[in-house]
Amino acid sequence: MAHDAVGRYSYTDGAAELYGSLGIEGTTYQIGFDAVAGILGDIAGKTFLDFGCGTGRSAGFLKDLGARRVYGVDHDQNMIDQALSRELGGVSFLRIDGPIPLPDASVDGAVSMSVFVEIRTLGAMKRACAEIPRTLRPGTPFVLESLSPMAFGHTFRNFSYPHAESLRSGETTACVVTAPGGRFVIEDTYWTEDDYVDSIEQAGLTVTTIDYPRPCDPAAWQTDEASIPPFIVIGAEKAADRGGKRPK
Repeated sequence: MAHDAVGRYSYTDGAAELYGSLGIEGTTYQIGFDAVAGILGDIAGKTFLDFGCGTGRSAGFLKDLGARRVYGVDHDQNMIDQALSRELGGVSFLRIDGPIPLPDASVDGAVSMSVFVEIRTLGAMKRACAEIPRTLRPGTPFVLESLSPMAFGHTFRNFSYPHAESLRSGETTACVVTAPGGRFVIEDTYWTEDDYVDSIEQAGLTVTTIDYPRPCDPAAWQTDEASIPPFIVIGAEKAADRGGKRPK
């Protein structure tokens, strides 16, 4: 994995293809996806933003939950190319290099799945958190799923952190991703719970829940999922209209 001129992650063609081969069911990622589904509840017929859509796995997840329309945005063209190859109905994949190309208050909710761990500075995280709620209608959710601060230094079914050094906010470390087609190495950024929460709250959203989900059956895992939560999942909400009415 390389970086662009402003330090953002950039996947090679090969790494993007390998990442695209990862599913949800039976993977480490299912633990986080199940938690996000539980927070979102019924989203049938709604329009969602998938911020940092990568190869389209999370957009497909939203469609499977019943979303009518999904806008997946990502700045990495190789990941967008993989997402487009899925040919998902009702999903638009858009490459961004700045503001999200959607009108204000145009979506019924937003998610970001395993994306903020690849943001390199608090400033960039806060800019992302400020842009996402602009697209949300009043009274609608934003759910952030990212790597748990407890995950670093541990080995999970589909990714591991071989170096167990003590990290501070903003420091990066190698992450070995295991996909059906092979392994590749990326760099992830260590962020604390407070880093995530502060960025979300400074964007004007209200944090409603913080969860470190565990697998339903810990005995089914031979790797560290059995004892260490791989993900942090934060539910937040944009304030409703002053009249207190939520959009239908």
